Amino acid sequence: MKKSGKGKITAASVVFFLFASIIGVTTGAPQEHTSQTRGILEYEPRSHDFGNMSEGEINSTIFEIWTSGGCCELIFDLTWNCPWVTVFPTSGVTNGEHIQIIVTIDTTGLDSGFHGCDIQITTNGGGDGVFNVTVTIISHDTPWLAVYPQSHYFGIILPNITKSAEFDIWNSGTGTLSYTLSWSESWIAVSPTNGVSTGEHDPINVTINTTGLQPETTYECYISIESNGGNKLFFVWFTIGTIPNIAIQSIKGGLFRIKTVIHNSGDADAIGIDWKITLSGNGLVLVGKETTGKLSIVPAGEERTISSGVILGLNDIEVTVTLQNSQTQPIIEKRTAKLLLFFIKI
Repeated sequence: MKKSGKGKITAASVVFFLFASIIGVTTGAPQEHTSQTRGILEYEPRSHDFGNMSEGEINSTIFEIWTSGGCCELIFDLTWNCPWVTVFPTSGVTNGEHIQIIVTIDTTGLDSGFHGCDIQITTNGGGDGVFNVTVTIISHDTPWLAVYPQSHYFGIILPNITKSAEFDIWNSGTGTLSYTLSWSESWIAVSPTNGVSTGEHDPINVTINTTGLQPETTYECYISIESNGGNKLFFVWFTIGTIPNIAIQSIKGGLFRIKTVIHNSGDADAIGIDWKITLSGNGLVLVGKETTGKLSIVPAGEERTISSGVILGLNDIEVTVTLQNSQTQPIIEKRTAKLLLFFIKI
């Protein structure tokens, strides 16, 4: 009995020892990878005050990021939400060397008074931080021309269309600002062409008309703004892109389905074409009254075939095929057809 009792105690001891060992391993192992043993974020200085600046000025400062202590490299990312601030680089890696971060502010469009921005620094476990920049925009004792934004890129656009954008003009000084706008390109229109401001923002509409402009060509124009508070420029540019030429080549019936061939005879790929095959009229459509789908691409010079779902019905109907994407105007083709239960005659 004693021997047996000793055996039970020994077995229990072994089980307890193994359980304690497992607990020790599972609870102890992560301690080797805690954030305290990773690269620790260091950065100096912690902030910068640009002091007094006028609206429309640009200035820069530099701070440094590095790591001290820890076992591993420090990976960092920088984020902010102030449009008047730019940062370079926005991410990096350091094993102890100092990485210079350039912070540039552009006071264009800022109203008079104090402005601040926090640049958030996040890392892969070495801690986080904030670099703060501040600036005070001073008010002039004479009229002072302010323009924001000072440029607009319309992107790659198609021939024979119009597009518009806006910018603001105002007086960031005192008194009354009088201004006049002028430009040289015939494809651009600006409204209004002159005005006055005692501090209120005046919206200026810029419209471009690409009719007759050449594909694969970049166009640009400077709009000159002259005033009794200084002169500035508003810059506009865009590129005329090549365009697809989509056409419905054929619409055919048959057993259960209607098939349509789409051909692109243009000099650019047609992207993201939404299509629809619809049946209407006095006939009886039991199944397949409408089918929709999307073609991801129809390459230049190629064709694609789309098909309706299963169609069942009787008598005369009208088939409508509709194509639409952002590159071209909607294309609609109609055909008369007769439903013979499961056969479509076009």
